[in-house]
Amino acid sequence: MVKIILTLLFPVLIFGGDYEDIDWEVDYSDAIKVAKYQNKPVMVLITTKRCKWCKKLKNRTLSNDTIIGKLNSNFVAVEVTRRKDDYPYKKLRARAVPTIYFLDANGKPLMKPVIGYWNIKNFNSYIKFATRKAIKKGYLK
Repeated sequence: MVKIILTLLFPVLIFGGDYEDIDWEVDYSDAIKVAKYQNKPVMVLITTKRCKWCKKLKNRTLSNDTIIGKLNSNFVAVEVTRRKDDYPYKKLRARAVPTIYFLDANGKPLMKPVIGYWNIKNFNSYIKFATRKAIKKGYLK
């Protein structure tokens, strides 16, 4: 029994968190509502079903415990699939995926979108930059 439990826990202990540990909102409009209520900025992840770089971003970068903690503490996160009904294509353009927007609670960009796959260290620098921009706009106080 102990071997079974250790076998199941080993990957979690070695690889850290899971992309699903991020507190994802159901859709873009809900994320904006929650952001206004919580006085937090929004992180919008735009993906497609078959995008290998989206999967790599989710499995490596967005599964890191530090990244998960910063996103859950400082942002309202939402993932939208490009070309689906809930994709806010009139507001957020994604010529390539993955594309990540950091927005204020009114849906206005805090910075230029982050396009493509980024490793943990580089993505963390984007989170720090977006956090500083959000603080300047009066969020996260």
